[in-house]
Amino acid sequence: MRNVHVVVQLALKDAVRWDYLHANPAVHAALPRERGRRSAKKQHTIWTPPQLGAFLRVGFRDRYNGVWVLAATTGMRRSELAGVERKMVDLDNGTLTIEDTRVVVRGRAQASDGKSEASQRYISPDSFTVRHLRSYIDRMNEEREAFGESYPNHDYLMVGPEGRPLHPDTITARFNRLVDQAGVPRIRLHDVRHTYATIAQDAGHNIKTLSERIGHADVTVTGKIYTHKSRGTDRAMADAMGELIEMAARADGLLD
Repeated sequence: MRNVHVVVQLALKDAVRWDYLHANPAVHAALPRERGRRSAKKQHTIWTPPQLGAFLRVGFRDRYNGVWVLAATTGMRRSELAGVERKMVDLDNGTLTIEDTRVVVRGRAQASDGKSEASQRYISPDSFTVRHLRSYIDRMNEEREAFGESYPNHDYLMVGPEGRPLHPDTITARFNRLVDQAGVPRIRLHDVRHTYATIAQDAGHNIKTLSERIGHADVTVTGKIYTHKSRGTDRAMADAMGELIEMAARADGLLD
């Protein structure tokens, strides 16, 4: 808009100089106010707890059920889910280290060391998540053993039956199919993260702990920037949120 305004002003000045006009009619004109997207607060589409539970009841039957539970109960980003490795998961002590990610660059998936210092964090999976992750990893181990030496040499959790890591876009496509099967509103995989954060805030959980748990470090997202990283202090939130989400998933009695 401003570039057009400058061109018009120059043309009208030339017209005055060449005596085509007596005066520049646009000299005092004001530009219309732009409908700036920057100032508008972005609205995220999220699920209610019952809708999240409905998705999980379908997700439980999917090959990647443990990872869908992990997404629902931690608010992890797609790149973090794609990059999570077995070595990052300590189910006996109930800890998960989030650091390396897998991102898409020019259509190709590649490893990354995370978005920021805030993104690299320790969190505490709740017992509901630990139970499903343990079963999921056990199944992955059986597949690895069945394939033997032909199994790829990596530690990723989101892999096909033959051990090939999933492309992040493939994860999104599979998520979308499950959403449609669940009959819940279509949202982005990233909006599961917003769903988790919103449910946690609505339940009155500590904003600082939530900010650290989901890897935010900006006051405009969940709180102020914190230099101290908690380790294990999110246990109460993890357990409470896991219980809430598990109750939603048990709504029709299908969950074991």
